[in-house]
Amino acid sequence: MRKIVCLLFFVCLPTFGQRADFFREDVTFRLDGFFLNVEGYYWFLNHSSKPVHSNIFYPFPNYSGEKIDSIRLYNLSAGRETEFKRESKYGISFDLSIASFDTVLFQVGYRQELKGDSAVYILKTTQGWGQPIDRAEFRLVVPDSLIVKKFSYPPDKSYLIEKKKIYIWKMKDFMPVRDMVYYF
Repeated sequence: MRKIVCLLFFVCLPTFGQRADFFREDVTFRLDGFFLNVEGYYWFLNHSSKPVHSNIFYPFPNYSGEKIDSIRLYNLSAGRETEFKRESKYGISFDLSIASFDTVLFQVGYRQELKGDSAVYILKTTQGWGQPIDRAEFRLVVPDSLIVKKFSYPPDKSYLIEKKKIYIWKMKDFMPVRDMVYYF
């Protein structure tokens, strides 16, 4: 069941046979060993001359009964909070409307309780769009006292600033083959 739900990640269900393109994401993770805080920005584009109306499913990892709370969804293009429906422990769904030849930017945030020695952010479901993301950027911020032992994707760079370790990933034409996992 979980795999089926994850495959629905960001899948648009077009109203008029049109579909938005999910073409960019920029996500900052804050990991303290107890919680993973996620703040992501997601860009959608309508290439057509007709408006696009879709329902988007945004998945959450569901491992070992870890709880997701403090969910925030904001349509930055419209300058307002967006209503969403909680889809049990599997994620949220929300409506996406994009005028013809327009772009919409959403901010999604949440906090994930951690019960093990790793934190997961779901990426593989991007494959459901049938095309790579033009640009994806990720940042992981951890206190310098927390040791990250392994990454599912090796970071491009890392910095130590004010007792915080910051890891950076920058991808172009990115089609994820695995989720983003941090082992600590």
